[in-house]
Amino acid sequence: MPETPTPDQIPHAARIMDYFLGGSENLPVDRAAADGIVKLLPGGPLGARANRRFLNRAVREATRRGITQFLDIGSGIPAAEATHEVAPEAQVVYVDNDQVVGVIARRLLGEASDGRTAYVDADFREPEAVLSAPATKELLDFSQPVAVLFGALLHFIVDADDPYATVERYKEALAPGSLVILTHSSPDYVSAPVRAAVDELYTNLRVDLASRSRAEIARFVETDGWTVLDPGVVSVNEWETENERAADADYQTNREDTAGFAAVAVKN
Repeated sequence: MPETPTPDQIPHAARIMDYFLGGSENLPVDRAAADGIVKLLPGGPLGARANRRFLNRAVREATRRGITQFLDIGSGIPAAEATHEVAPEAQVVYVDNDQVVGVIARRLLGEASDGRTAYVDADFREPEAVLSAPATKELLDFSQPVAVLFGALLHFIVDADDPYATVERYKEALAPGSLVILTHSSPDYVSAPVRAAVDELYTNLRVDLASRSRAEIARFVETDGWTVLDPGVVSVNEWETENERAADADYQTNREDTAGFAAVAVKN
């Protein structure tokens, strides 16, 4: 009988993303898989990098607003300009439910050993478990503003799991002045051939993709008691503020390559 492949012999989505972002927490098998993805979707790495640049801008905007606490849900591997690197004075809790991510995250955060970061093994769909985890309660004070990140996560939560209600449960736990920061895949600016390639990719990965329209994505943030910050719900590469404009690389990236929207909302 053939030997069962080990985790190091199987491409992993989080390590592939790390490779696209220029990180070092990836293996030859991930790089080979990434090269295959690029052949199918040449704009894939551009979109991944634009997504990270937006998250970095949004984190810096949060710090300018005096926020020093971050809850990064569905974080993936906390490397390659992770939240705690962008906001080095902040308290950061990373949350994911992937075993490979957990092993790498604990090693990376353990090496940092600054007492300002922690990793929680939990599922987005169980907000009570995330919010009540010992590490969350130790590092984050929910009586004060917290920035919650849903970076490239919600499009993996199908409607049957009611992501809108789940996001609302996180929002209810936050103090006024808190932020919700999100990016979400969308077909709105994507051509039919690219849509077909995306469908093929995620079918091969056996991953459900709930790619939503701008109007559907806006429902996560355009709710009572919250104000969406300018410039609103926009293409990921186009989100910027008066304090920080998008990077040259963002202006050189088109909407189809980013294939999604970004938004930041503040609790009134």
